[in-house]
Amino acid sequence: MQKQNCLLIVDDEERGRDALKILLSRENYKLAFAANGEEALQQAIQLTPDLILLDVMMPKMDGFEVCQRLRAHRQLAEVPVIMLTAISDRKARLLGIEVGADDFITKPFDRTELLARVRTILRLNRYRRLLAERVRFDWVVEQSNEGYLLLNEGNTIRYANSCACSYLGLLKENSLAEEFLKNVEKQNFRCEPPAAWENWPTHNVNSIPRYLVRPETSQSPLLWLQVDIMESSSDNPDEQLVHLRDVSEQMNLQQQMWTFQTLVSHKLRAPLNGLVGLQILDEKTIDLSSTRAHALLKIARESAKRLQDQILDILRYVDSSQLVKLENTFNLSELSALLDKIRGDLEIKKVSVQIADNIAEKLLAFSPQGMELIIHELFTNAKKFHPHNEPTIEVLVTPIDATNVLLSVSDNGKSLPNQELIKVWRPYYQSEKYFTGEIKGMGLGLAMIARLVWSRGGSYHFRNCEDKQGVTIELTLPLAARNFKW
Repeated sequence: MQKQNCLLIVDDEERGRDALKILLSRENYKLAFAANGEEALQQAIQLTPDLILLDVMMPKMDGFEVCQRLRAHRQLAEVPVIMLTAISDRKARLLGIEVGADDFITKPFDRTELLARVRTILRLNRYRRLLAERVRFDWVVEQSNEGYLLLNEGNTIRYANSCACSYLGLLKENSLAEEFLKNVEKQNFRCEPPAAWENWPTHNVNSIPRYLVRPETSQSPLLWLQVDIMESSSDNPDEQLVHLRDVSEQMNLQQQMWTFQTLVSHKLRAPLNGLVGLQILDEKTIDLSSTRAHALLKIARESAKRLQDQILDILRYVDSSQLVKLENTFNLSELSALLDKIRGDLEIKKVSVQIADNIAEKLLAFSPQGMELIIHELFTNAKKFHPHNEPTIEVLVTPIDATNVLLSVSDNGKSLPNQELIKVWRPYYQSEKYFTGEIKGMGLGLAMIARLVWSRGGSYHFRNCEDKQGVTIELTLPLAARNFKW
């Protein structure tokens, strides 16, 4: 709804104020009145009117002085002023221009001319305000540390602010002809998770956050951009306003929190249980020189040493940024030993592994700690969602191409309803109150594994087994660059 324009009428004669009131009240203006210069200034400060009709000939403070004071006032300097004067000589008009008047109407005025002048000044003033607001808006958008894109029908970039150009490597002179998804692919971004991008550029009906992920390279750090489609304008529904927000720090922080929780839960439980046996030494009847006491002390000593080692281990890599450093690699020849260790920790009896011979000595672009967290989370879920907590797990590692391998982990536990499959992609599903890792359908760690894999340039696929109960999780894992050095 258009704003009602406010007009301040300043005239020391009541007849003059009444005449203007009768004429202008038909135009649906909000009218205010002042009988002298001092009152006019007070009213103007209180109302900040859209236009002031100012009589020149007034006692004490004439219209020229009032106009001069208005122009000197920060709040009122831009308010348009039409001076009403019976003086028609050139000198008076020049003085009016000098003090800042926008227009002059000579008394007695023509009613039609007055109305036309008022409408024109108000229209020009509205345009000036809109232009000033647009300039301020453009400045704010250009200075923003978040990216904004305007996409035409056909997903073509029509506008990109400076931050968006920096994120996406756009050049101002040729960015308008660029198709959004083609551009992000050229800049080595991955659209993750794929399920969230299937209906691009419409709104995400599944409420799964969309991310552009650019893996870390020797020239640039890991970058996570969250991508949101904002509401289209009713004036042009074919245009899409896209918001790009750098959430790399937030992702890293959440990964750190998940890493700490996971490490503490599975590394410290066993040694702490060993130390509990020391309580029996408080019994007054126990002989400390007995075989039983020595056995308990030995268990406690070993548990304390293991606890110390585990705490130091946690402190070394609790910062999950260490899990994706370029120089950290995992040799596939060590996978069987890692699986056996995690199988023992979780008390899982049946685990089989097959690694294709031609990749048995290849290096993955993941740290040993990162691989341990991934495997541990996958095995934990396999046990947790098996009806009797006794899963049979099959691990298969095969080559995909010269730069990637496929790690497939299958179990014989529960299959999931199709509507639940998509929920594993939701990072921190239903927020941090599920920090125990227990959420409906799958655990918190799966979303975090997906992030870790995406950040290294890999991909993540979750499906039900085709010929039996259970699920299969397939990770496409990139090989480390040093595999290709001769």
